[in-house]
Amino acid sequence: MCPSSTLVFLILSIVAINHLPLASARGQWCVVSPSATDAQMQANIDWLCGHGHVDCIPIKPGGPCFEPDNLRSHASFVMNSYYQYNGRTEKACYFSNTGIFVFKDPSYGDCEYAY
Repeated sequence: MCPSSTLVFLILSIVAINHLPLASARGQWCVVSPSATDAQMQANIDWLCGHGHVDCIPIKPGGPCFEPDNLRSHASFVMNSYYQYNGRTEKACYFSNTGIFVFKDPSYGDCEYAY
């Protein structure tokens, strides 16, 4: 390789490396804490969906996040939506101490968690 080809290759390599996804460094989602009670999860869903804080259509029957049809799954989805669209701050995942951060994308099937 001539010097100019080497330089071009080096620059392109650096650009490519800088655009590789770093999931552990970049991805952070807010989900329900394992210690949250059914009453707390339902209260989070009621507050988020009942007051229009997030789009709850995905967790309704026929929505991509309805299955599995359980409180933990539904609450995690709406809590994360709120967290992502409200500045990704610690406060936006607090939910009376029922939210925790995870660093692996909780999306599954057609249910895509916002990031």
